Amino acid sequence: MQLRGLVLTDFRNYAEASVEFSPGLNLVVGRNGQGKTNLLEAINVLSGLGSHRGAAGEAMVRQGAERAVLSGTGNAGGRDVRVDAEVKRTGGTRLLVNRVAVERMSASSSAGMLVAVAFSPDDLVIIKGAPEERRRLLDQGATRVRPLGATERQEFDRVLRQRTGLLKAAPTSQRALATLDVWDESFARAGAVVVRNRLAVLDKLRPEVLRRYRSVSGLAAEISMEYRASWLPEGSELAGKLQSGAVGEDDLRAALFDALARARSRDLERGVSTVGPHRDDVEVLLEGADARLFASQGEQRSLALSLRMAERDLVAADRGEDPILLLDDIFSELDESRRGHLVEMVAASGQTIATATTGAGWPTAVSRTLTVEAGRVVAHG
Repeated sequence: MQLRGLVLTDFRNYAEASVEFSPGLNLVVGRNGQGKTNLLEAINVLSGLGSHRGAAGEAMVRQGAERAVLSGTGNAGGRDVRVDAEVKRTGGTRLLVNRVAVERMSASSSAGMLVAVAFSPDDLVIIKGAPEERRRLLDQGATRVRPLGATERQEFDRVLRQRTGLLKAAPTSQRALATLDVWDESFARAGAVVVRNRLAVLDKLRPEVLRRYRSVSGLAAEISMEYRASWLPEGSELAGKLQSGAVGEDDLRAALFDALARARSRDLERGVSTVGPHRDDVEVLLEGADARLFASQGEQRSLALSLRMAERDLVAADRGEDPILLLDDIFSELDESRRGHLVEMVAASGQTIATATTGAGWPTAVSRTLTVEAGRVVAHG
């Protein structure tokens, strides 16, 4: 998979920009605040996943404009592909692949797209941050490789919102209270699907994270990732089965329904769903210890990078070709040893677009250098 050209209009600090990339390692160099990260963000938008910084449309549209227009051309699945995006200041992104609108992002709708996997220093929150960050990693993985992954997660979110509304209305509405049983069934059914998808992604990620961590760190460390379901009694048989993946969707649905029944009075008192997949977590263990609490900063960075590289491996295996790898100013965050291992990984990762404040330390393997200054891009090589 390769991105050959990128054209931007009114995107971030780019009034107009046209950039060409090489098939190998592209290095985007410039001082902070010049627009390096904005280029990577634009590519991620064109891959159908929005801003890798979590930015809303208003932030991505240049000051004074009502919309940003992005266009990328390249090759995916052995065919030429063009992806266009319109980002509106008022919210919402319209995406077209070869002039055909993509209504909802899924593995099937993105089959002919330019797919990117992005990593930045901010991804340290995957290890250090709240459970939401680790849930997002698994849900995004399901979206990338399962045709209905995104739709199934959207259905759960819809049911969760509906149930929350009923819980808030129940104290003054007998009808809302009577309807809860029906929505609990829907919650359990949709939630079981989300958990099933997460477990499937986690099962694929585990060996790749271990392999990648050992590669980037140069150490034969033991890494494990365990799914923590907030709605299962600790030490229960089903909780143990989650780690081996030997659990069926019917068992998950039944356990979720029982958990909702146990939590009903608490949920009514608080007006929120206190148990369910929206409160689950993934515990990342380094040598048996919780990496969030006990790993060093360097170890946490290596783990975060390993998780993103494992995500890249998952996408590559599913599509039969390497996705575009986006690395946002991470070279300076690693020590000399880890830098060397990173360079080796990049060399075997297909097309890579990396940003840095300077080209110092990068190998001669860089096939094209792009200099960015105040929203202008100049290519060298």
